[in-house]
Amino acid sequence: MGNDPMSVSMSSRHHDRAPGTCTLAVFSQKGGSGKSTLAIHLSVLAARGRKVLLVDADPQGTVSAWAETRQRPDPLVVRADPSSITEIVSHATTERFELVIVDCPPHAAAGTTALLRVADHIVIPVQPSMPDIAATRRTVALTTAAGKPHSFVINRAPARALEVQQAIDALTPAGPVAPVTIGDRRAFSRALTDGLAVSERAKDEDKAVLEILRYYLWLDSHLLEIERCNRAAA
Repeated sequence: MGNDPMSVSMSSRHHDRAPGTCTLAVFSQKGGSGKSTLAIHLSVLAARGRKVLLVDADPQGTVSAWAETRQRPDPLVVRADPSSITEIVSHATTERFELVIVDCPPHAAAGTTALLRVADHIVIPVQPSMPDIAATRRTVALTTAAGKPHSFVINRAPARALEVQQAIDALTPAGPVAPVTIGDRRAFSRALTDGLAVSERAKDEDKAVLEILRYYLWLDSHLLEIERCNRAAA
């Protein structure tokens, strides 16, 4: 990306951050939410300004398949069983990784609770449809049981604004909803086919690039605000 606004923005925030590793889990109980794709695109953007580990804890192995075709070294990708996530995050901290992004299994399985408990924040991607919104109840129940904060992002959204706003209205009582909507765009999947992220394959002004960039920057700001509140309350 031309001026790399993400790197500029990230570098300006590093002095506000407490040292250590932030672990972000991308989790949904509804198949087809686009969580693996989202985890990949977020991790590539983050790797421009931070040392990032992308963990594939989904038995479907979408992230690992993408990594096998990738020719670039960052982010580092590892395949892991959910039950081993505590050890992986501990090792990542020792190796001074700043961010760990975990692509979680699409359904509650053995080790899922442990996986969620090790996360600092849980991202829940949701398609703007009634079945997907209804499925978030189970997802939120698991994140609540793990005692971890979560936020929603409308993902794979159609161009029609009505469904998107209805989804935002329905989700807001259950937690923060990102003000950035990620559209159902072919650019996201096309980039993965080449072992890339959309920010590496498309032009700066491409809508898909802008959506991922804006969402990442919002998420980073949201996490930083949570961190500040936690420090103030300590």
